[in-house]
Amino acid sequence: MSLNPTFGKRVVPQVGYCTNVHAGRDLPSILRNIDQYSVPIRQLVDPEKPMGVGLWFSEESAKQAMDGQNLVALELALSKNQLVPFTLNGFPQGDFHREIVKHDVYLPTWWTEQRLEYTRNLVQILDRILPSEQVGSISTLPIAWGNPKPSTEQMERAALNLLTLARELRDRFETTGRRILIAIEPEPGCCLTDSQSFRDFYNRYFSAPWLSERDAKCAREFLTLCHDVCHAAVMFEDQQEEFRLLQRDGIAIGKVQVSSAIELDWDVLDVAGKRIAMDQLRKFAEDRYLHQTTWVEPSLASGERSVSLTEDLPRALGRIVALESLQGRWRVHFHVPIYLDRFDSLSSTRSEIIRCVELLTTSGAGSPSFSGHFEIETYAWGVLPAELREVSLQRGIAKEFCWFQSLLST
Repeated sequence: MSLNPTFGKRVVPQVGYCTNVHAGRDLPSILRNIDQYSVPIRQLVDPEKPMGVGLWFSEESAKQAMDGQNLVALELALSKNQLVPFTLNGFPQGDFHREIVKHDVYLPTWWTEQRLEYTRNLVQILDRILPSEQVGSISTLPIAWGNPKPSTEQMERAALNLLTLARELRDRFETTGRRILIAIEPEPGCCLTDSQSFRDFYNRYFSAPWLSERDAKCAREFLTLCHDVCHAAVMFEDQQEEFRLLQRDGIAIGKVQVSSAIELDWDVLDVAGKRIAMDQLRKFAEDRYLHQTTWVEPSLASGERSVSLTEDLPRALGRIVALESLQGRWRVHFHVPIYLDRFDSLSSTRSEIIRCVELLTTSGAGSPSFSGHFEIETYAWGVLPAELREVSLQRGIAKEFCWFQSLLST
């Protein structure tokens, strides 16, 4: 592991799975999920060792966790079952398991007090349950969905809310020694749609002259990037270059979400093959979540690459006029199990996960500061085509966990 200037020591990877895969509308549901899912997963992965978890709280369950003895009960349940809650997923604030979620997952936005208060509650919860001497991280929304485009006033308010939170985290660290990071998670189609738009926002609002030197330093210590490998792959990002630019700008990676997208290369298929691939792809066009779809157009004469984006897979499929005309590569924001490389006519972006680990665990001048937090975030098990599911959710997640741990050990 490379030396990390932001966190001041050699980073030891921490791995957990994200519990947003489970419905958690209230605190009793979260406690039941620990018993029903997290404990059996740990038994399958390694019954002799503690296991990391990335907890997800809805707004309602977060409020309940703050009440009375509920935090004590949560802390005891995690400790008793050797579950290590080093990170929280603060992106979905509402009910992430409604029949239809789609664009509602991007509400409330970061220019609202409601988003700030929810995230403050998450900080309080994590501060209580995080093991001593550990850094904690909370991933969060990339401001808002990108359409309609936020106004300048809204963006400034969002930046101010994030800075307010960063100042509070600085005060907490200076008072208690507890370091908790906010990790902003770019997503295709959002206000911060990729790493570049995240850096542009960060450098505009969290640097001089917009901020004082003290506040700019505070931002760089407590506001970080959540690098979702699936999202970066869907945007066809070059991870090595993006990490180099983060390092150049002094922006840390607070968390990596280990996730994999669907990929389809139309150029290697004949018409019959395209028809088979299309039939398979339609199985992923489900109604609950948004599945942003991008494609790389045929190479331009200038050598530049053009990436186009449609906000949902059903819409992308509906625009197809003739299979014969399909060219280039498609990538779909659908979190498939990370151990899958190819499934029938489709493949995954698993190689991007392997590349990410290689880049972040090898010393080099172009490596950004990194907390070491890896969160496996395949939340789409419940809407996967049946043929890709394991015999149980517990076994599927454990299989992902073991595959990733093996990758880290190579």
